[in-house]
Amino acid sequence: MVFFPNEELELYQYIESATEFNSYYEPLKEYSLMDTVPCNFQPMSPNDSLKQFGEILTDTYKVIIDYNVTVEPSMLVKVKGKPDTYEIVGTPMVNTHFTPTRHTKLILKKQRKPTKVMV
Repeated sequence: MVFFPNEELELYQYIESATEFNSYYEPLKEYSLMDTVPCNFQPMSPNDSLKQFGEILTDTYKVIIDYNVTVEPSMLVKVKGKPDTYEIVGTPMVNTHFTPTRHTKLILKKQRKPTKVMV
């Protein structure tokens, strides 16, 4: 349960196409919608960024979602109704120490060129 959901997050799973190939005969990569979940979406402060990465990064966000949502580091993330796409930095952090506040924390980095996703 997310205490302060302010956005809905769309989670897209990476899939290699079985029928379409690029000019080097490598399968084209595609992203397919797996789940839409409520989340607390907020920008990382310079202090958070400094603690996490050792430098101040722009266009990084922290997201809190329910602990039982399946998230993989290869997934692509999109805020519902907005054109930007985000990639997950590192591994999703599952915090289950205290039952009422169990959650998964994601660190997201905005992609400069949004990736096309399938709905």
